[in-house]
Amino acid sequence: MRLLIFLIGFVLLNTSSYSQNTFEKIIDTLACASAHCVQETFDGGYVFCGKSDLGGNDVIIVKLDSIGTIEWARVYGGPSIEAASYIEQTPDSGYIVNALYDGGGLNAKSWLLRLDVNGDTLWTQTLSAGFGSTIVNNANSMASINNTIYGMTGYFKPQPITFISAYFISSIGNGIQLANKIYNYSPFGTEAYAINKTFDGGFIISSAYGTSSSSNDFFLIRTDAFGDTIWTRTYDNSQNDAGKAVQQTADSGFIVAGYTRYSIAANNVYLIKTDSVGDTLWTKQLIDTISGNATSVYQTSDGGYIVVGVIAVPPSNTGDIYLIKTDLNGDTIWTRQFGGNSPDLGFFVRQTNDGGYIVSGTGALGSVYGAYIIKTDSMGIVSSGTGIAEVNNPFVFDVYPNPSTGVFYVRVNGVASRNSSISVYNLGGHTIYSTMIKNNATVQIDLSGLTGGLYAISLRSDNRTFTRKIILH
Repeated sequence: MRLLIFLIGFVLLNTSSYSQNTFEKIIDTLACASAHCVQETFDGGYVFCGKSDLGGNDVIIVKLDSIGTIEWARVYGGPSIEAASYIEQTPDSGYIVNALYDGGGLNAKSWLLRLDVNGDTLWTQTLSAGFGSTIVNNANSMASINNTIYGMTGYFKPQPITFISAYFISSIGNGIQLANKIYNYSPFGTEAYAINKTFDGGFIISSAYGTSSSSNDFFLIRTDAFGDTIWTRTYDNSQNDAGKAVQQTADSGFIVAGYTRYSIAANNVYLIKTDSVGDTLWTKQLIDTISGNATSVYQTSDGGYIVVGVIAVPPSNTGDIYLIKTDLNGDTIWTRQFGGNSPDLGFFVRQTNDGGYIVSGTGALGSVYGAYIIKTDSMGIVSSGTGIAEVNNPFVFDVYPNPSTGVFYVRVNGVASRNSSISVYNLGGHTIYSTMIKNNATVQIDLSGLTGGLYAISLRSDNRTFTRKIILH
């Protein structure tokens, strides 16, 4: 009987070790240009947020299933330059997103978007750290305490501009702002990159502390839920150091990942492990021959760390996504490299429930540029399609033939499968034809009874509208 139980356990163990889905894709749906943050969802799929170039710069959210196939994609526009930096699933299976709002203006803000499970907007709220530009610029820009209090960080440009400062904003779950702080610790500026929650209900912020107009150090700010400072720590390793990601570890200390300057023209991945009050326990420089930096770090189930960033690829020094697994002392266990001949950047990494890793970034395949999503197994390996990115569901809105005798076709791809419609307008703005259309579909439109001339064709999908012109003769 014991032998039978052992054999059954052995089979189950080996079955689970081979059940990890892996994939590697470039996704340019709705002109998606980057994926700043990706998270595993309750249904075993993934959701990522980033930037779309469709309407200039807009927020994009894309939901994937467990093998990386798109389930839906949504674009959310604002007055100027917008981009999403962080996304997190809420207990009701919806999402909360931190984004940049009006990044092209003098009074940019943090933009909270609350979405339902299908990506439809429940509410949005803009938040500011003060009179000036509140800039959200990093994948690690938000953290939540029990889905009740949300802490956000980035850098603040006062008006008129002098040196930038780190900021903190906290909000409750309905978007109402609780507190805001601006940290003017250095006369040469302090730029915050990352925030994470702490076990006692506060936050830890990682940043770059300006030591001169051309140099900076690692800088940690430990706060309570309202951004009031508990302690700060500065870490000086070289002329240029900055912490791009931070997390409290199981021993109540902190792991910080970023870059350090190791030569006149090159940075390298740098880790700092501290105790609970920020005193250094150890440091690691993980690359010492080529330039690189880290953008995200996460403590894994074995007590070690997974780190993602970018590494320069000679001779052109274009970047590749670089994935590093370390033990609990920061010593490298393995490294993996992803990318092609174009610049590829890794922004965010998390361990998944199957023991693998999900990575988000930006990259290109030939002339196609978009979000780079990588799902690996527990060893950082993509077992199918390694190094071959996949273009997934590009945006298409074609009208042909054009000019037309009256019968023409409209082809649509890369939009939401729900709530999409086609309308035709005359020059007076009157609707003369309207129909619903699904994603990846072509419809025939017969307007042969109309007078020849110029007409406008409008595609509306959720809150976005796209227009083409057609000439009838």
